Amino acid sequence: MLDDLDRQIVAALIRNGRAPWRLIAEVLGQQERTVARRGNRLLASEEVRVQSFPSPAALAPVDLYMLRVAAEPSAVTSAGSWLAERPETHWISALAGATECLVELFLEPVAVGPFLYDELAELDGVRDLSLEPVFEYYRTVSGWRPDVLTPEQYEALSPSEHPQFATRYAELGMPQLDEQNRALAELLRANGRITIDELAAGLGVSKATASRRLETLIDDGAVFVRAILDPSSIGYPVEGILTVRAEAPALDAAGRYIADLPATRWAANVSGRILVQTATRTLAELRRMMEGIAAHPGVTGVDVSLVAGIFKRSTVAYVDGKLPRAGGAGTRGPQ
Repeated sequence: MLDDLDRQIVAALIRNGRAPWRLIAEVLGQQERTVARRGNRLLASEEVRVQSFPSPAALAPVDLYMLRVAAEPSAVTSAGSWLAERPETHWISALAGATECLVELFLEPVAVGPFLYDELAELDGVRDLSLEPVFEYYRTVSGWRPDVLTPEQYEALSPSEHPQFATRYAELGMPQLDEQNRALAELLRANGRITIDELAAGLGVSKATASRRLETLIDDGAVFVRAILDPSSIGYPVEGILTVRAEAPALDAAGRYIADLPATRWAANVSGRILVQTATRTLAELRRMMEGIAAHPGVTGVDVSLVAGIFKRSTVAYVDGKLPRAGGAGTRGPQ
């Protein structure tokens, strides 16, 4: 079990996966050596893993979709495992409200039909498919703020995220990664907390150049830095997927309101409805959250399906429902 300081360190890494131990210690009011020792132990035990990966939109002209795969109960695991091995998918959850998987994935427009009907539909036990565009993220998991830390502490660790890059990267005129930035992104993928010295050596450039390139890629949404963990490890064992319906003029205001709630891991406009992943301590807390959302102006309905299993989080495929070990990668990182 994690104690209060461990949970605070994990929350800090959720906010800023590359935050130096010195900064985290300063924000938490702790000794740097204590935070470094605890933080390295957490990373080595893989209660939390810092994963970095390039935005698919910075690599190719892709769009972001939310996929539902309904399957026979006995086929949900095999379908979820197959999807987890696909590079197009970023996260996959099995839902309890229906025998289905919910999937975030990036596809080029011409690849949609072949992926759905030439490949996915051929899996044994698949009964139905539904693919919808993600129009906008109001919050991604990088912006989750569990109430382990105060809003002021989260802000001190890192400025607010820019969720618009997840869906509007090309629209905002952001560039595709060149060869050297792709190489940098691959080094980060191997170790999300790789040091600037290691990055510079791996790229054959100066530390100043490596630092500048890294900062630009993260700030421009070309590279995502994510802390991967099971919310239960810091006291939030109840994960749910909410579907929120709202009157069209009130949709964005409702989405921004929901995104600001501590229990919201991510919230997105999916085909004109708000889809939300939540993490709460109890079902009673989830119910109170749903009641608050239902009372928000313009909201016309809220449904929930509990998350029954995880196949993938932030590009990392799970093994038998668990975050697999990666040999303690990322334990050193920024000092």
